[in-house]
Amino acid sequence: MAIKKELSLLPESENPRSFRVRFFKWITTTGRVTIILTELIVISVFFSRFWLDRKNSDLSEIARQKQAILESAIPFEVEFTGLQKRLSFIKNFYSNQPEYNKQINSLVSSTPTDIFYNRISISTDEKTKITTINTSLIGYKEESIVSFITNLTLNPDISKVNITKIEKKEKENQYLISIVLQFNANKTKTEI
Repeated sequence: MAIKKELSLLPESENPRSFRVRFFKWITTTGRVTIILTELIVISVFFSRFWLDRKNSDLSEIARQKQAILESAIPFEVEFTGLQKRLSFIKNFYSNQPEYNKQINSLVSSTPTDIFYNRISISTDEKTKITTINTSLIGYKEESIVSFITNLTLNPDISKVNITKIEKKEKENQYLISIVLQFNANKTKTEI
């Protein structure tokens, strides 16, 4: 029998266990899959960039709108914060101040209608709790001044009346009076 010879243009096959053969086999199988998967990832990232750019521009626009709203509210916030601070200061100031309603009402009830207050200064001694009122008045009739001083001395809330000055202005029909009053000590209410 005759041996049939084949003619092949391909190079002779090498040892299938050699490194070169295994490397080329791996490149042509696993390498292709890896390259294809990498290309798919790159393509998907490329296309997702358009969606992400649109999302970014939308979020940037929303952020600019909200920033504009916040910036337009800054003057109101500054004014509102200032008002809150002033109200807080007033509340703290008046909560720490003693109440003088009783003393002022008692003084007003002893004052005739034609006596006018020019200045009133009120203070309370922390230790004795005695309230002192230093006042300057203007009166036009001697009878009203006498009635006023009598009312003050008879007032049960007032413990001491000290007239520091009574002066009549020349060419004017008015009397300037300065009086220092001490009220009885404030009694704190006890709850049962």
